[in-house]
Order: sequence, then C-alpha cells, then structure tokens
Amino acid sequence: MLRAVHGWDSWNVTEDADLGLRLARAGYDVGDLPSNTIEEAPARYKAWLNQRTRWMKGFLQTSLTHGRTPLVTFRELGPLASLCAIALIPGTVASALAYPFLMLPALVSLWPSRIEPGSDFWSNLPTGAAITVFVSGFVAMLLPAYIGCRRRGWHDLVPFVPLLPAYFLLVSLAAWRGVIELILAPDRWNKTEHGLSRTSRSGALTPHPPR
Repeated sequence: MLRAVHGWDSWNVTEDADLGLRLARAGYDVGDLPSNTIEEAPARYKAWLNQRTRWMKGFLQTSLTHGRTPLVTFRELGPLASLCAIALIPGTVASALAYPFLMLPALVSLWPSRIEPGSDFWSNLPTGAAITVFVSGFVAMLLPAYIGCRRRGWHDLVPFVPLLPAYFLLVSLAAWRGVIELILAPDRWNKTEHGLSRTSRSGALTPHPPR
C-alpha cells in the first residue's frame, strides 16, 4: 500500500496528514479506530507551542503539496472528500489565523451594552442573526469538549472547558508561528518533548518509593 502511493513526503513535518491524503487520493478509505490512546500530551507551554507550530506548518506543507494540481486532486478525491480535506487541512490553519481578528471585534460589537434594539423585526434581523451565529459558534466550540470530559469521566477538567476561547488564541499564535517558520525555516522539525507528564510511556516519571 505504501509503495502504491510512493510513501510519504519526507520533507513534510506532519507526515501523517500527507500520507492520509495520499491514501485518500489513491482510493483508500482513511479513518481512525475507536480505541484509547496513551499518547503523552505536552506538559509544558513551550513544548505544546512547538508541537502546534509543527502541526500548523505541516498542514500548510500538505496543502501546498496536494494543491499544486488542484483539478487532479479534486478528481481523485471527489466533491465531498475534497470539501472535507479543504476544511480539515488548510481550513484549520486559516481559521486559526483569522480567529483573533474575528473573535475580538465580534465580542466588542455584540457586547450587550453596545446593542441598540431596532424599531421593528427587520431592523433587528441582522443583529439577531449575528448573535445566533456567534452563540452557535460558542456552543459548537464548548459542547464537544464538555461531552468528551463527561464521557471519559474527567470531571476535574469540566471547569476548564469555558477557557477554550482563550486557548484558541494560543492556537492562533501557533498558526502564525507556523506560517513564519514555513517561510524562514521550512525544514525545521520541532520535535515534541516526551517523558515530562504523568501519562509518559518512557518510565521517566514513576512513583517514588516510600521513605
């Protein structure tokens, strides 16, 4: 299978994204297994930021590589898969880049004290539609995280769910760093540090024996 798709791009810093798209273009069904993962999440801010920067840069590399022949890629993927690929790979980076420039003005303009009601339904319709879209976006952002915490039994993480809008500001920072790094250092590989958290598989963090 790997030979059929000519392996993956060795210069891409997110080889899984590149390989997944190569397999999809070759007609294979790509999905994930509904199983647990014991992958270690970054425990420190710098390690997290470097990891997310690499992901964002790799998504851009994948987009540029497979976007060189857009008509061929579209024909191989088909309309629906092409739409999903655009939303998932370049769309992730684009939305992260635009997030602070759209979210902060929206918060300011839709702040309750700044909203002036109109005299009739039609004059209130634009503001009402904007509020509906804004609130729906927040629900779409927070609800999956809340449901995931409840289903996994991670009740101690539920209070942090409302902080996701601030978290995505950091994701936006990583996206901008990814763009800059793609231009200045396209081959740099920000390797994720491991062995730093309690979920480490390295055995570096083990309970100390009682004294």
